Amino acid sequence: MPASNAPRIRAPPVAGKARSSRPVILRIVSDFRRAMDLSLVLDQENVPHELRSVGEEQWALLVADDAGERATAVLLAFELENEPKPATVEVQPVANGVLASVIFGLPLVLFQMWTGPQSSEAWFVRGSADAALFIQGEWWRAVTALTLHADAGHAAGNALIGGVFLALLARRLGTGIALLLTLVAGVLGTAFAAELVRRDFVSVGASTAVFAALGALALLPGRRALQLAGAVALLGFLGTGKRADLAGHLCGFACGLLLGYLASLLPPLRSRLLQISFGLAAFAAPLAAWFRALR
Repeated sequence: MPASNAPRIRAPPVAGKARSSRPVILRIVSDFRRAMDLSLVLDQENVPHELRSVGEEQWALLVADDAGERATAVLLAFELENEPKPATVEVQPVANGVLASVIFGLPLVLFQMWTGPQSSEAWFVRGSADAALFIQGEWWRAVTALTLHADAGHAAGNALIGGVFLALLARRLGTGIALLLTLVAGVLGTAFAAELVRRDFVSVGASTAVFAALGALALLPGRRALQLAGAVALLGFLGTGKRADLAGHLCGFACGLLLGYLASLLPPLRSRLLQISFGLAAFAAPLAAWFRALR
């Protein structure tokens, strides 16, 4: 609601007291119901005030400057007993989650069937995340390694667990953004792990991207402390086995946390065209990396 057309809700001044000509802003509230609750509390305590719209989804509580301390004390007492409810998180249709899960998991399984197990070597020599070769300039390995798996069980496990995380992420961000964010965080995680370890480090598998998706989920809007605690617990349970790529999992998770936090600062993307564009970019990037690897 534009500020110029904003209705004003006034409480009458207390009888026998002169109203100050200098109103001051006591609070700016982004939820109208909460703003009305605070206004009613001030009414009940006979505190003269005004509730005014100051922009889109922004309401200001104004009081006379000589009533500021009393009004603040009244609202603090109210808020100690009536904490505001957490904002409702916008969730997209279930179909978005199912679509993201299939787009992520199915190509992993099909590509593993095409390349065969790691013992066949041909694809793995060109596409694995060999740290020594990566730091020498073979950048595409950070992408192609995410598409390779040692065996069918490895591919199926990442497809299943990653599909669950992608489904949850897509319902919060949309299918295209969820896929692209997971890919970018997975690539960055693989690259950072290679830079950290540098020697005797050869990694394959989408697990770095899987834990990147988990990290992104942890810092999306909601009860972040609980989400982060749950994500760390899952990281410890799923990502620290004897044969696990611990460096890749930790770096992927950290990159997911960062990109998830950045995504939480953006407004919801409702444009279907943009979502499709991001999804196509996520699908095209591994193809381009493999084209470079096989040259």
